[in-house]
Amino acid sequence: MKIKWLGHSCFQLTLDNGKVLVTDPYDDTVGYPPLHVACDAALSSHGHFDHNYFAALEGDPVILNEPGERELFGAKITAVPSFHDEERGAKRGRNLIHVIEADGLKIAHLGDLGHLPDTAEQKAALTGLDVMLIPVGGFFTIDTPAAVQIIGEFKPRCAIAMHFANEYCHFTVSDEAEFVRLTGAARLPNEIEVTKDGPAGCVVMEY
Repeated sequence: MKIKWLGHSCFQLTLDNGKVLVTDPYDDTVGYPPLHVACDAALSSHGHFDHNYFAALEGDPVILNEPGERELFGAKITAVPSFHDEERGAKRGRNLIHVIEADGLKIAHLGDLGHLPDTAEQKAALTGLDVMLIPVGGFFTIDTPAAVQIIGEFKPRCAIAMHFANEYCHFTVSDEAEFVRLTGAARLPNEIEVTKDGPAGCVVMEY
């Protein structure tokens, strides 16, 4: 499987069979250059403009934005309910954690998770991961210390930071510096190949 970071919380996952999944497509107001990507399926964690801009997607993708389990293109995709904030959605609503099992790998995209995982379903979803795509910027999501706590608890083989401020994104969120400092995260290109052999550890991908 190949994973390409398209900015913010948007990743392109290319399966070994050539099918393409895209997570949380954003609109032009986020700050990154306009997003134009072809895909077979789009996974959206929640209905905010920086996570559900399906108009940026080319082709006729299957939209996955509801809780539940789906078999699609040789992948098992499970959407697990969670919350966008620490007050069980009172401030920002609901969020989905998407778990993709394909090519012998288990990948979790945490969306705009705003709290520590606290249900049996959430904890099971985050157990045994090859890759965890985790927000680190705070304010709208968990912050870096909470992200580090989650990584320490669930021990994914690889944890990739997302949803942080940089030269493109100027949301009221922190940048990746604290994440790198606390975890020793490696900086990798914006597209990597993921196998059972690697990569490992914490990662910040270059845009």
